[in-house]
Amino acid sequence: MVFVNQFWDTRNLKKAKEDLNSYVLLTTKALENNNGQLEVKDQETFNLMIDLSKNNSYNLIITDAAGTVYKITRPDKNIKKGYQMPFYVTNALIKDQYYESETKTDFFYSDTKLTVASPFKLKLAEDKNKDIAIAGYIFVCVPEHTIENGLPNQIFQILIYAVLASVLVSCLLAGVFSYTQSKQLKQMSEQAKKFAKGDFSGRIPVKGKDEVGQLTRAFNDMADALDKEESVRRDFIANISHELKTPMTTIAGFIDGILDGTIPESKQKHYLTIVSEEISRLSGLVASMLSLARIDSGKTTIYKTKFSLISTIVNILLTFEDRLEEKKIEIVGLETADGLSVYGDQALLHQVLYNLIENATKFTPQGGEITFHAESKGDKLYFSVKNSGKGISQKDLPFIFDKFYKTDKSRSEDKKSMGLGLYLVKTIINLHGGEINVTSEIDKETCFAFWIPNK
Repeated sequence: MVFVNQFWDTRNLKKAKEDLNSYVLLTTKALENNNGQLEVKDQETFNLMIDLSKNNSYNLIITDAAGTVYKITRPDKNIKKGYQMPFYVTNALIKDQYYESETKTDFFYSDTKLTVASPFKLKLAEDKNKDIAIAGYIFVCVPEHTIENGLPNQIFQILIYAVLASVLVSCLLAGVFSYTQSKQLKQMSEQAKKFAKGDFSGRIPVKGKDEVGQLTRAFNDMADALDKEESVRRDFIANISHELKTPMTTIAGFIDGILDGTIPESKQKHYLTIVSEEISRLSGLVASMLSLARIDSGKTTIYKTKFSLISTIVNILLTFEDRLEEKKIEIVGLETADGLSVYGDQALLHQVLYNLIENATKFTPQGGEITFHAESKGDKLYFSVKNSGKGISQKDLPFIFDKFYKTDKSRSEDKKSMGLGLYLVKTIINLHGGEINVTSEIDKETCFAFWIPNK
């Protein structure tokens, strides 16, 4: 509105000046100077000039050379015919040939907003060849209401309506937006209360890609993670309960049978051997759980040294010598590891190789094959163990490294496994800064391959 008012004032001033020049020309045509007195010589032109000023809402004042009002279109209490213009006004007109005022004055109309004035010249009626310097002055007065009620006022009204409409629409949109956002936040609050009670099934619908949408997605991701963690916890309890209950029941039953004489002395050695195996199984379970607890808590410290890869593999194979010979499994590719040194924690990497070779031996069928491959490239050591057999299904592959996950859920082949071995393998490889993956083809082969930094 400030810029509009400035434009409007400039436009009115420019128009007033242009109209003033027109009135000067009309005045010189309509009036004559009769020995210093102004008289109308062309009544039609004079009337036209007066009508034009009224149509433009101007107050037109014509004075003689002394500044005495000769004609005024709208007299008021301050100025009327015969009124003498102040000396400083007529003096400015004589000096500058122009006068301009954009403020109210004591001698003009009380509601005048803009006044412009200019002298006009006329020849004497009795002597057409002689000019008078100034015959009089023309004042064009623009009333305040003419300017204030013009374009700026209309624009101001339009802006007011536009602003009110904008505020109304903005409030409606803000209300809808606030309701939508608060609704999602309330849903998250309700779901969080359910999470606190152990119910992780609920999810919040994601609407939009704004901050609340991102928060909703993060909330759902957290719910998925909590649900998975809860599932793992339940599986953990179930697996541990099963793994502990079975050998302890067996041990208790055989010991009680020996003590109460149910088992004859001739068979006691056989059953004590079974008890010993079950105790070894419990011991292995406890050792795995302790390793798992240390690794998960971040308390495992890696002590890196250089050791022979082939020696470690051969020592592990000797552990499974009886089983390998019994199943007539062929070992292939050991020569690729010959001469290679590994830089890492020997005890932890021994556990990695032991678990991988144990798995390969366990699931390789009668007369099958286990293939090793090792090579050093740059600052990395690559190693893989591949065994023939029925393979792992595609639905099981993504979960093969999860805690307590067992592909042989019937335990027809994997009776002693607790589902911790491959989880420990992956964790130890990650601790060394490496990666491990598994590939498999059904009824053909399974391959575990990893790499670790070797510097």
